[in-house]
Amino acid sequence: MLLNNLLIFSALAAVGLMLVASDWRMRIAGLASIYLIGFIVIIQIWPVALASVKLISGWMGIALLSTSMLNSMNQANSHRFTSEIVFRFLMAVLIWIVVAAIAPSINEWLPIPYTNLYIGVSLMGSGLLFMSLTDDFIEIVLGLLTILAGFDIIYSSLEGSALVTGIYAFIIILICLLSGYFSSVVSDRKVD
Repeated sequence: MLLNNLLIFSALAAVGLMLVASDWRMRIAGLASIYLIGFIVIIQIWPVALASVKLISGWMGIALLSTSMLNSMNQANSHRFTSEIVFRFLMAVLIWIVVAAIAPSINEWLPIPYTNLYIGVSLMGSGLLFMSLTDDFIEIVLGLLTILAGFDIIYSSLEGSALVTGIYAFIIILICLLSGYFSSVVSDRKVD
């Protein structure tokens, strides 16, 4: 019980860090901690080998994103106004409250542990919020990866297939690889 509450609060703190941080390194660190939390949640259901594939593929994708951010011209920290930070955080809190309200009814349809369902749906909603509040390409990719991490937690609670785990790992690494390529293309166009 204590571990489940700690996992929920740490997942919400990691998403909150991603939403309010101005530095891309802090957002990447928030995403890395989301993958670690997802690993801890999934390891309660799956064997260590399959759960570690999800953690390693997520962190490999984060390494690819970090390398592309270091090499791109768009690594200046964007300054955010205090009102924007407060708005983002309050919207995230609203999403978390709505998820807490609808999670018991969703839990009737999906017979998975409440912790997995709450963390998964909260990550999906927060990732959607993260994607919708920006026009920066890397932030959109981080939001997409957050949505996929939430979906993965829910889906892993329902299905334990090694083939699906491998395909998911391939998709995550491919998204990060392509976003690294496209972020350099986007930054080159902004310079012109």
